[in-house]
Amino acid sequence: MTEAAEHPVPEHEDDGAETLAEVSARRLAARSQWQMALARAKDRFAPANLREEAIDTAAEKIGSAADKAAGLAWAHRGKIALAGLLGGLFLARKPIAKNAGPLAARAKDGVSKAAAKLRRSGKP
Repeated sequence: MTEAAEHPVPEHEDDGAETLAEVSARRLAARSQWQMALARAKDRFAPANLREEAIDTAAEKIGSAADKAAGLAWAHRGKIALAGLLGGLFLARKPIAKNAGPLAARAKDGVSKAAAKLRRSGKP
């Protein structure tokens, strides 16, 4: 009443051997691919290569940031020049006041002398 499980019988004895050969070839191919990927990873992550890659990446990022900054500065060159002038005047205010003080004193003396002359000439 119970029937024996039927297993398909290979038509040729070599069918099983071909399957084993295919499995073995796939295993060797996978191992070869894994070893190549591992070698590439070791090469890429070597300290010298990481340093070169970091330098290249930094140079690229800094270059693009410098290009953007130069474009922005060119677009707003008048405002930047005015801000630079005002900042320079602010930072140089004490030397300017020191050097302009005698000039202002001479101008005041000249004005007071001219006013005195006018007052004297206005009197009969």
